[in-house]
Amino acid sequence: MGITWVLLAAVLFGLGSVAQAAALGATGAPWTAMLRHPAFVAGTVAEGLGALAHVMALQTVSMAVAQCAVSGSLAVTAVAARWWFGTRLGWRGVAAVGALSASLVVLASVAGQSGTTTDTAALDVGLVVTAAVVGLAGLAGAVARRPTLVAVCSGLGFAACSTAVKLVDLTHPLSALTSAPALAAAVTGALGCLWWTVALRLGTVTTVTAVVVVSEVVPPSLLGPLLGDEVSSAFYLVAPLVLAVAALACVVLARGGAEAPAPVVGTLPEPVPA
Repeated sequence: MGITWVLLAAVLFGLGSVAQAAALGATGAPWTAMLRHPAFVAGTVAEGLGALAHVMALQTVSMAVAQCAVSGSLAVTAVAARWWFGTRLGWRGVAAVGALSASLVVLASVAGQSGTTTDTAALDVGLVVTAAVVGLAGLAGAVARRPTLVAVCSGLGFAACSTAVKLVDLTHPLSALTSAPALAAAVTGALGCLWWTVALRLGTVTTVTAVVVVSEVVPPSLLGPLLGDEVSSAFYLVAPLVLAVAALACVVLARGGAEAPAPVVGTLPEPVPA
């Protein structure tokens, strides 16, 4: 059942990303109009449902396996973007998407089984510091119009959110809602969504998604053993190689081949001068 939640989250994340990018791609449209666009609303709903599926996965499988929902969404995004925008990634882009997805799946395959997670003061402080860094660095990237930096902050926000969710004790639902991990999940998740929207506005959907995927998947996967997950003996040998491949694929996608933002779906084209 945990794998089912992972696959469902991957599909919802990927489709939601492309729908939001379609609404945010129009130049000159005010933010309020774009945020009310049906494509953006539908994408946000899909992302929200994907987040719920991801939460269920985090409660049943190891952190690295649950993060496969995020890495798998990149492949869904690439395919859906080609259909929606009518453009191609090119062979380098396709190879990069495949390498990135495969490397993160390999990381999950050596992650082992989910264990018992114990919340500690050190983890809570780490989440607070992460939230502050993500907020300030994301703001700096947005002001400087650096989509890659904003995308990294979005991914780190989602990574902190996933880690916080893993720490929430759902055996006592009422007290869990007011616990430190739950509050940290709410703050970091909101920051991740905010910088995700800004990054889509500044960059292209496949490139932004690739950067967010690496930033979101890698830190929690490496933190799995500290959160009680069991790891195989090959984890610390395979992880550096996998991260190197993922970083290289991200660089390839960031340097070219991704589609330009598409205009808002449903709007009329610009008149052609006579």
